[in-house]
Amino acid sequence: MKRAALVLVFLLAAGLQVVAVHVHSLTGDGAYHLLAGHQALRYGQNTVNFEHPPLVKLLVALPLLAEDEPLAEPVRVEDALARANGVYAKAELVRRATIRGRYVALVVFVLPLLAACYLVGRRWGDRRTGIVLVLTTALSLSVLPYLTILQTDAAAALAFLLTLLAAAAYAERPGWRRAFGLGLASGLALAVKFSGVLLAPTVLAAFVLAGRPWRRRLVHLVAVGAVALLAVEATYLAANPRYDPDVGRETIRVYCANRGTLAVAGEMAPWEPALLAVERVDPRLAQWLTGLVGVRIQNAIGVYPSYAFGEVRSAGRWWYFPAVLAVKTPLAILAAAAFALAAIFRIVVQASRLHRMQARRLHHKHKDSVRRWILPALTAAVYLAAAMTSNYNLGVRHLLPVLPLLYLPVARYLSRRPAAAALVVGVLAAESLALAPLWMSGTNTWWLGARNPTRFALGAGDLEYRQNFVLLARHAEEHGLRPLRVLYPTLPRAVLDAYLPQALPGLPGDAVDPGWYAVNVTVEQLVPALLAARPEDVYDYEDLRRGAERWHPYWRAVVEAGEDHGWVAGTFHLYRVP
Repeated sequence: MKRAALVLVFLLAAGLQVVAVHVHSLTGDGAYHLLAGHQALRYGQNTVNFEHPPLVKLLVALPLLAEDEPLAEPVRVEDALARANGVYAKAELVRRATIRGRYVALVVFVLPLLAACYLVGRRWGDRRTGIVLVLTTALSLSVLPYLTILQTDAAAALAFLLTLLAAAAYAERPGWRRAFGLGLASGLALAVKFSGVLLAPTVLAAFVLAGRPWRRRLVHLVAVGAVALLAVEATYLAANPRYDPDVGRETIRVYCANRGTLAVAGEMAPWEPALLAVERVDPRLAQWLTGLVGVRIQNAIGVYPSYAFGEVRSAGRWWYFPAVLAVKTPLAILAAAAFALAAIFRIVVQASRLHRMQARRLHHKHKDSVRRWILPALTAAVYLAAAMTSNYNLGVRHLLPVLPLLYLPVARYLSRRPAAAALVVGVLAAESLALAPLWMSGTNTWWLGARNPTRFALGAGDLEYRQNFVLLARHAEEHGLRPLRVLYPTLPRAVLDAYLPQALPGLPGDAVDPGWYAVNVTVEQLVPALLAARPEDVYDYEDLRRGAERWHPYWRAVVEAGEDHGWVAGTFHLYRVP
């Protein structure tokens, strides 16, 4: 019976991913990633979307090669963002590409990620720990909706866990084979997202923990770096089979001149000579370095205003990610973590009361056990420190690389208490079913309904990431919401037409005519927050404030004239104007 129940829970977790594949509309930068991958695969040059390495984009765009028509003609990097929204004009093609690309991500990244969770749990616990870690990860609302969204976070999480496993294996028994595996894993991390550089302390710590002889270890370390570099080179080689040096150099100049898809102001211009010099020697490395430098500068500038608890600001908040964890982590996991911490505290208190000799024996007994936890603790600590000092406050998905590591102590605690483990996993499964498919918009107090104090406390990928248009279209069709106008600032008309061809965009200056109005949550959050913000707190403040000033009277006119019909599709406030 226990085995049958376990199989059912695993099938449920897989089924929920299939639901997410089909029910979520194309999120965030999904179209931009598809366009970038398609351009490299079809036209043989990687020029679009330098802010991410090309591996994930290439793989999720592979199904587009089977299509008779291209997603887009060749695109200049200066036009990439506008052209990315234009691909929605091919609505059926985009729908097919989205679903097929998500299945590629499910097979290539998500299932291996869950397997890596099991291996991590088994190495730092036992088989039961591995099973519990897989289920708590797969069923958590902090993880579930972000695994197949055609972006790099799930792939980065996989690469982080594989690098950690390879580093632990090398530290345990150093050798050429394990050094090669560590190089491949860390190369994968660098080839899927620039945050892979944060694994450098983990790799170095593995060599320190491996001990002597130092000379051989240094040779191994050089080999790891060489293999990692070759992995990155291979990825960029696959993205540039028809590389043209003139186009490649001009692309670097465009990014350095702030005419690319990275907002770098004038901060990248001094890097142009060095990057062009690298390009003459190694074009693939030059592309990777251009992206790395650009992302670092963009983060330093703080170009993405983010909403949290009624406030909009571009500078990062040190408390943002701790608050996100507190709001988005399921209460069942938080409760289990509290019990685990209490158990650890009791052990520490008991040990402190032991006789000195007994304490010394206890220290020697558990010395190796503590040493085993250095690598996962270091990996999580370095990543969290980088996140908390970053200006990218864009959602819990950016914590995916270390969320399994944060769940690991909880999984180990639960693995020794089968009844508690069954209760936590059961609650997570019930919660995921009850929330389906609005996981991305949910917080851990979702069951309070309209009284949920954290319901709209966060923004961006924690709440609204363009994921609910399929659900809005279904609701409109089932309830005959016609005419329907959708209020969503900055939403391209092509996106709305792709999912709700019968709807109209509600725009400032329009008359508030009779009919239905779906007001996206970003209006209710960002418009008042921007009007209350200080200029020095928001990047590109003047343009954003002007936008908020245009939207405010139109939004208020809809609210005052309309009947409130509550929230639909998670993030749309529905009004009917008689």
